[in-house]
Amino acid sequence: MQSSISIKLYYYIFNIPAMPARSDGSGHSDIISVLQDMGLTENESRVYILLLEHGSMTAQDILNYLPLRQPQLYDVTAGLERKGFINILLGRPKKYEAIDPEAVVEAREQILNRNREYFLNWANIAIQNRHEKTALINAKNIKSVINNSIELINNANETLEIETTWELYTYIRDPIIRKLKGGCRIEIMFFGNDIKTEMIKNEFSGMEIDVKYIMPGQFFAVISDETNSVFMPRGVAMNINMERYGYIIKDRDMSWFITHNFFTGWYRAMEILKMPLIRPYKYSSQRILIGDLKGLNGININGVLDGSFRLTGKRFHEQGSITGINLDSDVINFVFETKNGKFTVGGYDSQLEDVIMRYFNIN
Repeated sequence: MQSSISIKLYYYIFNIPAMPARSDGSGHSDIISVLQDMGLTENESRVYILLLEHGSMTAQDILNYLPLRQPQLYDVTAGLERKGFINILLGRPKKYEAIDPEAVVEAREQILNRNREYFLNWANIAIQNRHEKTALINAKNIKSVINNSIELINNANETLEIETTWELYTYIRDPIIRKLKGGCRIEIMFFGNDIKTEMIKNEFSGMEIDVKYIMPGQFFAVISDETNSVFMPRGVAMNINMERYGYIIKDRDMSWFITHNFFTGWYRAMEILKMPLIRPYKYSSQRILIGDLKGLNGININGVLDGSFRLTGKRFHEQGSITGINLDSDVINFVFETKNGKFTVGGYDSQLEDVIMRYFNIN
């Protein structure tokens, strides 16, 4: 099967008009972007496109089409040959010939696959050895937003909360599905006018996942283990005609603000898919537990609650029953009844409750 880059390359190359003589380089922006993603400079991309359109050419032929100087062209052709995009045909004068796009893409995919394990092993060691703590990073373009979202998804151990449009979901779909199959608890909340219930059901057929729909939507967000997050304003997420941006939040307190607001929307959103209540089951998220309790219509749940008393920090570990929930927009908690009394239980950064939950095991 051809890769997406290969398909794009063929589409753009064989569906674009030839460049006029002495092109100012204003055309072909899409295919140039694709080629830059494959490691070419802008000038290298323009020369490669020219050779694909016109066949083999001498240096003078190329200079007749592109506003380059002779020394620049020498550097460009040397780079293209080194990167495996052109052949240099010996003769007087020398000619330059583009290598077939399919061969170029296949070769670069093989190189990437060969180097992938080596690079990731090195990168993981480097990441483990660094010590800086960066709270907020500005992602200045959509690629940065997507790449950081994928990183957070891959790093999630227990929970993922995601609010997204369908268009942005398609960029992060594959790592989400991998995490889902690996047992990660995932809540996805879609927004946008192009969401259809049957489309969502078909997408997640046979998978245990919670999916809801909300309009007009709150924001684009990926929240990993309720600790780190990626955030994009709603208006930015829905406007595909602008240079989109977002924020990477590597701080639990700041990410908790995103988490709290995600679930404020989640509790009132329209349910599309609901995973069944599993017993036994260990909850590490107080917000997800409350979401599941909300669907039980008052049925008491027995289990073991582990956490700490908010005022003293002393450990709390008792068997009991959850007998009520509170879903006020500012205060979200549940009531846990044991042989020693009733306790209100909050999540991370609780300000009012008796106990801060660490985990809850359903019997």
